[in-house]
Formats: sequence, structure tokens, C-alpha cells
Amino acid sequence: MTKLNMFKAVPAAILAMIVLVIAYTSMQSMRANAWYFNALNIVQESDGALSGSSLQAAENAITLATNMDPDHPHYWHFLAHIKMLGLAGIDTTSSEQSDKVKQTYQQAEQALLKSVELRQTWALTWISLAQVVSYQEGPTKRVYDYIQQAKKVGPYKLDVHLGIIQIALMHWNELPPTYKALYVNELKLASKYGYKFNNIFSMAKEMNRLPIVCLSLQFGSHYEVIRNSWMFNKYCELKHEPRAASFE
Repeated sequence: MTKLNMFKAVPAAILAMIVLVIAYTSMQSMRANAWYFNALNIVQESDGALSGSSLQAAENAITLATNMDPDHPHYWHFLAHIKMLGLAGIDTTSSEQSDKVKQTYQQAEQALLKSVELRQTWALTWISLAQVVSYQEGPTKRVYDYIQQAKKVGPYKLDVHLGIIQIALMHWNELPPTYKALYVNELKLASKYGYKFNNIFSMAKEMNRLPIVCLSLQFGSHYEVIRNSWMFNKYCELKHEPRAASFE
């Protein structure tokens, strides 16, 4: 009888342990989610222009989320995003800031690598990884490989086209032929998105690369709709002297 009771007790004990583990995991997941939304709210309320204290609060919150739920890829992606927000308004070329900038890029890269390790099908993480690595290395093969991963899982996403064009414009004077061809292709694809192409113009203006984009759009029938748009008139018409060669 004792042995029978023991046999009955063992499965019950195992079941109880399983229930406890599930309950604990669920609780940790809920707490992590709460900390993620805490960080998200801080970023959204500041419209991306985080002060020192707000930046630290957002980073602390998302770090807690990754600690509580380290297998959630989006938390790692958002941690990298917050790290990069910390460089807003900083002269990243300054020798005085070089150590901080280098450390921030490395931390963002590690967070993004963790994110793609957990979820390889999100194009935005791959293109963010390509951008962060390009800040450190320039237009290298590793960056190109990350770009190809982004295009593989998100071939029709405007943010992917936008990210690739941004990388090309950033390193314009040192682009190898593969990147030049990539730039032309992504600009063609982005031109199919109608009024959303305004994002390309806005980004190029912010980067002081608007003349390059405007000149690129002068060539090819596939850009005719863009050339006849209000966007082209606003950013390009009679405003900029050509300063770059077309790749077409």
C-alpha cells in the first residue's frame, strides 16, 4: 500500500513542479513585458530626443526586460535602438567621444546579434545590424552579408531599401562596385512606393547627401513618376548642382 501511494505521489509531485515552473516563467514574461513597455513609453514620450536621465531610465527598463526574458528577440532589438539613441546629438567623429562611441556601437551590435540569433526572420533587425556594423567598419563584406539577409527575409520592405540607401550614402566616397549596384537597385525599388519615397529625400537631406539622390533620379524612365512629383520639386528642382556620377 505504501509503495502504491508512493507511485501515485511521484507523478503528482512532478506535475506540481511543472505547474510551478510554468507559473514562474509566465510571471517573469509578464514582468519583462511591463518593463519593455515602460522603456517604450519613455522613448515615445520623448519623441526619440532622450535626455540623460530619460535615456538611462529607458536603458535600465529594457535591460531588466532582457534579464527577465532573455529569449525575447524584440527586447534585444529595442535595447540596441536605445543604445543608438544615446549617440543622438553627439559628434561621433570627435576624438574626445571616440571611446564612448566605439563602446556604444559594440554594445548595440552585440544586442542585435543576440536578437537575430533568436529570430532570423525579422528584416529590420538584419538591416539595423548592417547599419551599426557599417558605422564601425564601412562598406565591408560582413555588412553586405547582413544586407543580403535583410533582403532575403524582407525583400519588399521600404525600411530595408531605406537602410541600404542610407549605408550607401554614408560611405559614398568609398563604395565598392557591389555597393554601387546595390544602391541603384534599392533606389529603383524604393521609387515604387509613391509618396513614401519622401522618406528617402528626408534622410538624404539630413545626411547632407541630397544632391547625390537628386542627380541619381535624373536618369531612367523608372524615376519619371518621382521626377514629376511634388517631392522632387520640393527637394531637387533647381536647388542643387550635380555633384555625383550616375551608376546607370
